[in-house]
Amino acid sequence: MSCPPPCLEILIKWYFGQRLPRWMMSATVVPLGSLRILMMCDLACCTALPNGLCKLPCLEILQINQAPAIKRVGHEFMCCSRSQQVAAMFPRLRELMFIGMVELEEWEWEERLHAMPILEILKLKRCKLRCVPPGLAFHARALNELRIYDVMHLSYLENFRSVVHLEVVRNIDLGTIRNLPKLQKLVIVKCPKMKVLEGVPALQRLELEDYNMETVPRYLQYVKPRSLLLNCSVSLLASIAAWKSSPEWDKFNHITKPRKWYVLYTREPFRFETNTSRSAIVQTYLVRSLRIW
Repeated sequence: MSCPPPCLEILIKWYFGQRLPRWMMSATVVPLGSLRILMMCDLACCTALPNGLCKLPCLEILQINQAPAIKRVGHEFMCCSRSQQVAAMFPRLRELMFIGMVELEEWEWEERLHAMPILEILKLKRCKLRCVPPGLAFHARALNELRIYDVMHLSYLENFRSVVHLEVVRNIDLGTIRNLPKLQKLVIVKCPKMKVLEGVPALQRLELEDYNMETVPRYLQYVKPRSLLLNCSVSLLASIAAWKSSPEWDKFNHITKPRKWYVLYTREPFRFETNTSRSAIVQTYLVRSLRIW
């Protein structure tokens, strides 16, 4: 693939080459001054990301989708050379997505490396990343939305001081979320090892979903969201519905104005019920939720 014209704005989609083109792997400044959006999909055989993108002056959105052979995002991706850094890398990047990089285990970004100063949205999905790099939390001070789905070995998230919206979904090893002082909305779905939630004084809304959990997480005692939405099993909902006589009561009794409801629907024979009657709680097709305002 030859070097494209410098005026191109949306560059690559559905790239199937075994190796990335040389002009993308060059350590020199890539002559793509107007490039704003770059989507690289189905990099089936590539083992490294290009190292010529970090200096693009107008790059705003970068998506890497389905790159199963990449195990490491290294220093060479974040910075073209190890010589003394003058300007920030990825100076205009606002949205970054790593999706389907199923063997990715390491993302190297040291605190001394100034990069992505105006990054607003980061999405990580389906990888083996063990931790987010310290440079991300330290330098991405405009980051307000963080979505982490199916990241297999990630055990903690902490020190994201600007994040307002956080979603963690099906991260089986995640146990700790700590020190997100501006966090307002938190969604936790099927994170069975999640035990510690602290340092979130601005939290307004918490959504928790796990139909396999047997008890309400104890960390609910230590947070004070204005709104709590809990999707759980029928048996746990029945226990919660007992209120003060329930062993779960002390975990959320500090939240005011509790409300609970269910919706039960069957097509044949037709049946529709709402609110919490005992007969409905034990039905098979119950859609369960507890909301506390």
